[in-house]
Amino acid sequence: MTSLAAVIIDAFEFARTGRVLDGTISLVEFPRLLDMLHGFEGELHVRIEGQTDEERKSWLLVAGSGVVVLKCQRCLERLGFPVVIHSRLQLRVGDVTEIAWSDEALDDDAYDIIPASQPLAVKDLVEDEVILLLPVSPMH
Repeated sequence: MTSLAAVIIDAFEFARTGRVLDGTISLVEFPRLLDMLHGFEGELHVRIEGQTDEERKSWLLVAGSGVVVLKCQRCLERLGFPVVIHSRLQLRVGDVTEIAWSDEALDDDAYDIIPASQPLAVKDLVEDEVILLLPVSPMH
């Protein structure tokens, strides 16, 4: 399978053209995640699909799976933690401070909104999604 670690996309163009990426990213490629892991072996299988809906909103569908090794906070031993990503991300122009966040958008858990004005590194996007899935205190 193809490594997506170095892939950078124009997210709006990716969504507009309905592109799809399938591949893997090794866990050692995630610098922010490394501090949270008890082992660095393994990889995540990732699929990213771009879409534009009937309202001309741009979306990325991010799916992924794999196992990360965390440290159990009870016994301090290795703990295999299955990671399953299923995210629907609406793309918006601007950075986080410039996006107008409606109450409806903030209340709807069916999707998240991300700023996508700059080129988007696939590994950073996937790393964000993995970090959001990890437990605060992993235990067996």
